[in-house]
Amino acid sequence: MKKENKPIFYLRKSRRSLSKKQKKLIQINLKKYLFKESMSNVKDIFLEIGFGYGENIINLAKKNKNRLILGCEVYKPAIASLVEKIEESKIKNILIFTESVFELFKKLKKNSINKIFLLFPDPWPKRKHHKRRIISRFLIKNFQKILTPKGRIYIATDTNNYLKVIFLEFFFNKYFIWINKKPNECKKRPLILKRTKFETKADMKVNTKYFLMFEKRS
Repeated sequence: MKKENKPIFYLRKSRRSLSKKQKKLIQINLKKYLFKESMSNVKDIFLEIGFGYGENIINLAKKNKNRLILGCEVYKPAIASLVEKIEESKIKNILIFTESVFELFKKLKKNSINKIFLLFPDPWPKRKHHKRRIISRFLIKNFQKILTPKGRIYIATDTNNYLKVIFLEFFFNKYFIWINKKPNECKKRPLILKRTKFETKADMKVNTKYFLMFEKRS
């Protein structure tokens, strides 16, 4: 049996240093939006891992105003961008976790998450970097713990090799079923998702996009 190794966490270096505005957003404004373990008692949370520029998480918050939307992101420019969007839109139901998602898992209660979103995660295409890929049996085992029965996972990728890995890792877990498996169904973005800059980049490269939906068995 394959060992469930934890992925190696690696933070890509930002090409640009933070602007004065971004530093202020992170050092001052961010504090009131930080997720604390005491907040983990909330049920049926939506969790987005790696929210990037924030297009999808902002859309989720606007359409689910009575639900807590939790975003996990480690890249400071992305965090600053989301804080700015939250304040511009006067959104009240987003909280942010700024460390590795594997640290977040330690703080979340069992069956506390209703939906998980993981859109266009870094595919780390070089073979020597495959251990950095976030989608693994270790990750999925954590999903199994925090998701509610019939809770859903939404994953998007435009990398064929990574797509095969995602299927392989999920099929090794008996607690999840793939639900959008009709011909070409997984090539259509589910209505719950918002177009992101990463999806637009995939279109510019003329890459085929895949949107996979998995559900936890009840």
